Amino acid sequence: MTALRPAPALLEAAFEAAREAMVLCTADRVVVMANEAARHLLPSARPGSPAPAPLPADGADSFQAEHEGRQLYGMRRELDDGHHAWFLRDHTEELARTTALEVERSRTAFLAEAGRRLSASLHMRRCVRTAVELAATHLADAAIVVLPPERRQSAWTRLLPGLPVEEGTLREPQLGEVPGLLEALGGFPPIPSRWLDPSQAPGWLVPAGFGPVGALLVIPLPGNAEPAGALILARCGPAAVFTSEDEVLARIFAARAGAAVSAAVLYREQVDTTAILQADLLPPELPEPEGFELTGAYQAAREGLRIGGDFYDVFGPAGASTDTVIALGDVCGTGPEAAVLTGKVRQTLRALRLVHTEPAAMLTVLNEALLQQSSRQPRFVTMVIGSVHRIDHGRVQLELASGGHPAPLVLRHDGSVEEVPTSGTLIGVLPRTVVRPATVELAPGELCLLYSDGLTEARGGPTGTEQFGEGRLHQALSECRGMPGAVAVERIRQLVSDWVRGGDSDDIAMLAVRAPTRTPLSLRGGGAPAQSPYVIAARRGDRRPRNF
Repeated sequence: MTALRPAPALLEAAFEAAREAMVLCTADRVVVMANEAARHLLPSARPGSPAPAPLPADGADSFQAEHEGRQLYGMRRELDDGHHAWFLRDHTEELARTTALEVERSRTAFLAEAGRRLSASLHMRRCVRTAVELAATHLADAAIVVLPPERRQSAWTRLLPGLPVEEGTLREPQLGEVPGLLEALGGFPPIPSRWLDPSQAPGWLVPAGFGPVGALLVIPLPGNAEPAGALILARCGPAAVFTSEDEVLARIFAARAGAAVSAAVLYREQVDTTAILQADLLPPELPEPEGFELTGAYQAAREGLRIGGDFYDVFGPAGASTDTVIALGDVCGTGPEAAVLTGKVRQTLRALRLVHTEPAAMLTVLNEALLQQSSRQPRFVTMVIGSVHRIDHGRVQLELASGGHPAPLVLRHDGSVEEVPTSGTLIGVLPRTVVRPATVELAPGELCLLYSDGLTEARGGPTGTEQFGEGRLHQALSECRGMPGAVAVERIRQLVSDWVRGGDSDDIAMLAVRAPTRTPLSLRGGGAPAQSPYVIAARRGDRRPRNF
């Protein structure tokens, strides 16, 4: 049987019908045939003509090159000793999709980094600096953030290539010198960069060494109900442009930067407001009265919170009165809610002091005031109020009244510790308050300590759950014999802190009154020694000499 051989015309028809581009060449690189797909990619590939570029002439088996705006890939196959064929493929669209995917991945990574870095801090200045650093690195050659005007001035932050971040202020008239800046600060939609004339940018926008601004983009920074500022992007060189994709990316970034800046502004306002409100709630700066020492210490239950439910206050002489009024209290609960009630109590005490109210009467009026509060969750207060004044021979007298509070402690010369015999009902609970005041005299060098129950109820020790307790407090105070008031209070505070060892504790407040050390007889010019101190029970009206 004779083998069938296809006619040349049939072979040419099959060659022409192939979808893959093919060019048949002789050994000396002369085109024999080129199908329609090949002629579409290489129009000059005609029979009898030399093999056109980009077909390599060095005998290479493959190539990848750009030809007339298209990305071509070719493979060579030897057919016989005198002929070879090139198989061509067009990778232009595939490479374009790959490039677009890489660009999108890069933009997504940039926006993810921007979101992470911008949300890492609520510090206003740091947030703005981060915004210009990100913008200058990924979006333009230079980036400037301009904040809304305050007092006819706007703060700006700028980053230029090779220079550190710069900061300054702009006067309100200067804002109109930058095309589109006033509109951006007003929150209007961004103006396309092709509508902005870079040549109109003022000289102060970028230094002369930066070069001519070829493209300018001004975008508002959206904020919380009002603009947070404006972002200015600049690219140098006469051929510089911002594409539509660049502008879309810049607007997305500006939205995130604006949200971060707005959050930082809101946080700063809240911090400033909190600081103002805290000013009257913080422990006061103690005066230095003549004739006795005052020392206070306060520690809030929550770390980082400067206010709480425990407090102390001191009111100096008012009007004809020469007495100093001291107060230490404990509001039920901790944190801001307790601090608010603390502020109410302290304000009430200040008002009562102005009308020369006695300590026991202060507690009675305060009880009535708390019972009338409109809070849905009524809170009670325990506290001690005292009136302090000097008497003869360097002694100090305290008239103390308590409302459900731990009794103050007195440290005597010999190191013994006594409880002041004063008591009373809680403040803000019962319609009628029962107060049993007491009077204490301090000889020179003796000390009276007012404290909150957070001191004795502090849990720690070997088990971590044992209370510091009154016994340890008495012992610690006894060991402070002869110490100045500030040293004694600090020593007790440190002992309790060591006992807790960083564990949870309640608010702790201490206030100490100490009579000054008596001047020796040799310096006083003789005279009888000072009389022994007395504990005077005002309820009974008798004087009982204290035995040493």
